[in-house]
Amino acid sequence: MDRIGIAVWNFPGDLLAPKLRMFAEMGYTAVSINNRFMDTLTDGEEAEANRVLEEFDLLVTLHGGLVATGEQVDENLILRRAERILRWHKNTGRIVCNSYDVPNTEADGMKRKDPARISQVVRLILDRYAESGIRVLLEDCPLNDEMAEYFDGWTKAYPHLGTLVDLGHMNMRLRGRQSDGLLEPGAVENYLKAIPWEIGEIHVHSNDGSKDQHAPPYLLNADLETATRVLREIGFKGISTIELVPAWCGLPEEEVIPACRKSLDYWRRLLNEE
Repeated sequence: MDRIGIAVWNFPGDLLAPKLRMFAEMGYTAVSINNRFMDTLTDGEEAEANRVLEEFDLLVTLHGGLVATGEQVDENLILRRAERILRWHKNTGRIVCNSYDVPNTEADGMKRKDPARISQVVRLILDRYAESGIRVLLEDCPLNDEMAEYFDGWTKAYPHLGTLVDLGHMNMRLRGRQSDGLLEPGAVENYLKAIPWEIGEIHVHSNDGSKDQHAPPYLLNADLETATRVLREIGFKGISTIELVPAWCGLPEEEVIPACRKSLDYWRRLLNEE
């Protein structure tokens, strides 16, 4: 668990290489890039980014949605992005995984995860990545018996399929089960140890349990100390990605860069505690 990355898509600036250099100079050893960036990445921009990746020995993860609630899956767009990611990986060998959100279906005012909406395109992505070394991860999936049953046999057919666990979302789920918003004893341990697939990446941020604030991990009340202990116990070897959204957590502009540095130091300390 020694690689710590940061999701760069939540920070201003259109050019990738300067962002990579800024975070690498802070001490980050990986970066996460949104899949949408593949729509506009030119060969020249890729070459500039590759020089920074090589200079600082950075690894790359990619992340994004497949379809929004109520919309149709655009297979051509998704596969075009996947092909661009593959081309980039062939030039660098530095892309570790590509993760995707599982979309919701809304009915009677309630949202529920609906893996059936994306199963066909996920299989196509898995087929394309099969010989590349890039893992395909589904965020927070499977987390219940229904989803596990739906995907039964998938990891046997596709050994490069795994889970991305979002620790901020975990905090919301666990605290949302309790009327007082408190964590039940053993809740974090039970949550993480019940995930049936190998965890390939984690998203690290915090919140107050009531909404998805994507705050720095040292703020609010996500129990990340327990989470890191349990992740060590289950043998997690993937990348930790700090996923801050300054606008969602009310972080003033002048505090954003210091918060990125402090988040790295905080998470590194938790990972190294025994």
